[in-house]
Amino acid sequence: MELNEIRQWDGTALKEKIDQKELSIEEVIGHYQAVIERKNPELNAIVHKTYKEVATADSNTPLGGLPFLIKDLNAMKGYPLSYGSKVMDGFTAPQDDVIVERYKKAGLTILGKSNTPEFGFTPATESNYLGYTKNPWHRRYSPGGSSGGAAAAVASGMVPFAHGSDGGGSIRIPASNCGVFGLKPTRGRTPFSTRLNSFAASHAITRSVRDSAWLLDVLEGPQVGDLFATPARGKPFRELMQGDVRPLRIAYMADFKDLMDIDQEVQTAIDDTAHLLESLGHKVEIAFPDFDLHRFMDAYVTVWVLGGALAVQEAAAANGKDVTSTSVETMLSTLVEKGTGFSAMEYEQARNFLASESVKVHQFFEKYDVLLHPVTMKKALPLGCYDGEKNTIDEILTVSAQYAHLSPIANATGQPAMSVPLYWNDENLPIGSHFMAPFGDEATLFQLARQLEEARPWWSKYKEIE
Repeated sequence: MELNEIRQWDGTALKEKIDQKELSIEEVIGHYQAVIERKNPELNAIVHKTYKEVATADSNTPLGGLPFLIKDLNAMKGYPLSYGSKVMDGFTAPQDDVIVERYKKAGLTILGKSNTPEFGFTPATESNYLGYTKNPWHRRYSPGGSSGGAAAAVASGMVPFAHGSDGGGSIRIPASNCGVFGLKPTRGRTPFSTRLNSFAASHAITRSVRDSAWLLDVLEGPQVGDLFATPARGKPFRELMQGDVRPLRIAYMADFKDLMDIDQEVQTAIDDTAHLLESLGHKVEIAFPDFDLHRFMDAYVTVWVLGGALAVQEAAAANGKDVTSTSVETMLSTLVEKGTGFSAMEYEQARNFLASESVKVHQFFEKYDVLLHPVTMKKALPLGCYDGEKNTIDEILTVSAQYAHLSPIANATGQPAMSVPLYWNDENLPIGSHFMAPFGDEATLFQLARQLEEARPWWSKYKEIE
């Protein structure tokens, strides 16, 4: 049975209600299961249900009894790990990923695995194997990707929050498209995969800022074998985010010195955010790191393609299968072909260039506290723009160069970045604002996001989704 009052509460408030015996775990879980059963058939945000996990819910844990989703790129023992690909058909994860272990230890009740594009390689959730996920604000638009299932589920109220991962914008892009909050943590803050040159970071998509801080506290820390140290932070983020927001020096560059074509409605959204920041007492000025953006992105794509080709081959081999033009989408088969065509020297040149240009970006933050820019160059795209069955990897990369050329910067530099839902266009589609901070400084982002959430609350918007 759905309980209407639950819609107005985030995970933090729900946990308080459970602890104070105002709500039972059974009522909370029952509500979200009912919403999933009603909404998921149309939105296709959840591809594997894990309802038997409900039996292990324990209120005597930090997040005990709160519903959650795991992205279908991460292993959950005893359940499918499909990566959105038919090459993984029939594969069941033999054990939990370390991030799943930590979420379970915190008491989260995992209700399902969220949809993702094939192997998570596009900023739209359009798997031909598991089906497209639709944007809950407008069904003909994409929720973004690769954590599109997670973002659509959170925005539509199927869960209060969900796991996401981000190797090039895969938390922030769906957060922007679905009008929810999404933060990519600093490299090393949470356990990460060595694939993709350690670009990717795991965290969560949430409705509220405080829920994101709480979940980061739960997940923080390296796993055995991680190559990067966890940045120091002092107090838990739940406490740090409550600190007073000092006047920040914020750099702002919507069109990146005319280096790319930004849609006018995206420009309007970011201009609006800049004015809001000034009204809150922050100093906003036009500035941007002096680095070669296009060569930077070319190098990023080289490393991304090589890492992706290896990841696909290794996963398929674990399922006893080969990567062929019939076992994966055209995009993936041509990605593997493209990846195997690079030399070791080309890879090392790309990696070294990213490292040297990243230094320039880090130096920029010696002068500025935060950088504001668009999450994507366009609003949410119509469904079908990232059809991996029809398009080669080069065709997919051409679409991305015109849409998602900005968010990968923070992945290559390792800096924390977030998308904050502050603007809805005339079609009532959300357009997030993107903020980057110095390496290791999630605290400033959380404090700023909390201030923005109080100044322009977005929670009331969700009642418009049905």
